[in-house]
Amino acid sequence: RNHIGQHILRALSNTPEEVALKEPVGNTLPCGFCGRSGRPECAITITVPAKAATTWDTKCAYQHQFRYTSADVGSKNQPCRNLPLKCELCHPVLPPAPGKTTRKTPIVPVSAVWRYNMHEHILQEHEEYVVPGQRDAGLALPANVWKEMRLTDLEQTASRIPK
Repeated sequence: RNHIGQHILRALSNTPEEVALKEPVGNTLPCGFCGRSGRPECAITITVPAKAATTWDTKCAYQHQFRYTSADVGSKNQPCRNLPLKCELCHPVLPPAPGKTTRKTPIVPVSAVWRYNMHEHILQEHEEYVVPGQRDAGLALPANVWKEMRLTDLEQTASRIPK
């Protein structure tokens, strides 16, 4: 995930690879485990319970376990934060009903979007929203969505892509 994530970032930013890849990164919503696009086995779902760990499921042959909370933060040794996310525009968290303090929501798996694919996902699926650097007209992205998709300086530096 970390290794492929860096290749995906380079492909998305049109930054040349330092070595030739055996197979190029897919052009459309590449899998965060293998970097390929359009493979049914690479479809990924995510389950986000309110008070338990986030889980995901895919049939990608290159899948491997990782600590979701650690991957979401990144580190000097593992800077890649590419992980499957629940798109809050597709699956918003609804506010509580009037007079209630919480809303019970069913815990079901939903289609996930890899963080590094979120720009493309919003361009394709949510054309009413602005995508910084790619679509200037429309509604501003909710702050939580922008925060989820924004790259950190560490990710950009580690992938050797321009800021």
